[in-house]
Amino acid sequence: MKTTRIKRKVLDKQLVTANSITCGKDNTASLGCRFYDLEGGEVATVFIAGKIHEGHNNIMHGGLSGAVLDEVMGRSTLNCILSEPEEAQPRYVTAEMTVKYKKPIEVGKKMYAYGRVEHAEGRCCYATSEIVDESGEIMSTASGVYVEVDVPSEESDDYRKYNKSREELSGDDPEIL
Repeated sequence: MKTTRIKRKVLDKQLVTANSITCGKDNTASLGCRFYDLEGGEVATVFIAGKIHEGHNNIMHGGLSGAVLDEVMGRSTLNCILSEPEEAQPRYVTAEMTVKYKKPIEVGKKMYAYGRVEHAEGRCCYATSEIVDESGEIMSTASGVYVEVDVPSEESDDYRKYNKSREELSGDDPEIL
């Protein structure tokens, strides 16, 4: 099944973490994802799985697909809170996630992942995501519930700074995803 999504303009580049399996700049096993805020509140990434990411011969491990889907959904919750007053910004963590695997992701093939918050209710954000190949074929989808957790006061300032910071876009970054 092909996606019917409309490509959106890249607005900002989100920060990456040091040791993450999806984006860790210091993790040699990382997928090397870079995350982008798109018009309309979506978050996207582009990645190519390597041999180290295999589950079966030449097929990306499903757990890593799930990690990418979770990451774009979780990062999309940041876009919901950036408009809130600084002292009111919550932190959301994954409470529940369902993944549907449609087609195997081949190692060495470029993939795109997109995530968005569908709605928020109380302390929960409900999000969806998908991984698609270059032709728009849907490889896997996910839905998740992200719940607000308290941020210890010593972490609050660092977390707010992280959420408000973005990396500068460069000529190497896509303009539309």
